[in-house]
Amino acid sequence: MAAGQLTFADILRSDQLTFGATSTVGDILLSLIITFITAMFIYYIYKKTYSGVLYSKNFNITIILIALIVSMIMMGIHNNLALSLGMVGALSIIRFRTAIKDPKDVAFVFWAISIGIVNGVAYYRLSVIGSLFIGAVMLILPKRLEMLPPYMLMIKHQDSNEREIKRAIIKYCKKHRIRHRSSDENIDEIILEVRMKEKFQATLIKELKAIKGIKSVLIFSHEGELTE
Repeated sequence: MAAGQLTFADILRSDQLTFGATSTVGDILLSLIITFITAMFIYYIYKKTYSGVLYSKNFNITIILIALIVSMIMMGIHNNLALSLGMVGALSIIRFRTAIKDPKDVAFVFWAISIGIVNGVAYYRLSVIGSLFIGAVMLILPKRLEMLPPYMLMIKHQDSNEREIKRAIIKYCKKHRIRHRSSDENIDEIILEVRMKEKFQATLIKELKAIKGIKSVLIFSHEGELTE
């Protein structure tokens, strides 16, 4: 072997790869405390920006635990090549079976993992400033890009004047298009996708039901909200 060539065994014996053994109790506690504080900030942002039907407190607590666990792992392996290789092998056999329905939840999990990694290697300034910036984006961006949610409007009628139905829909909806039309035993059914003007669901239903021949009117959103 050529003189001066570094072997894998030399790397494993290097004194420079033993940070985990030289960390003080103060270093460990500082990293975990800052990780906990930034994870609680993520907890707040997730709860504040959640827009689904069923908020899961357990998922939000899991985000905090993920950040703390990742931070602890990073403190142990970030300067220990042998341990880091072993940890990669151990983590590769883990399979997560829990389905995440909202793609935004994946971003929060990745955010928690990121602050765990950054705090684990003592880049506290990056963790705090980055979390504050991401939190501000999460709070401001949805409000700036907010659009009227689409609703499905189902109307069952018999011998009604469809011009009156269309006139009411145009009055309270910015956009509409027919998705489905059917007729069964003299009962006509129309399903439309509409983007309604704010807070006009009840008024639209009331006006449609006042039209002669209307049997039922049903409005539901893609998130499962129902009005009739």
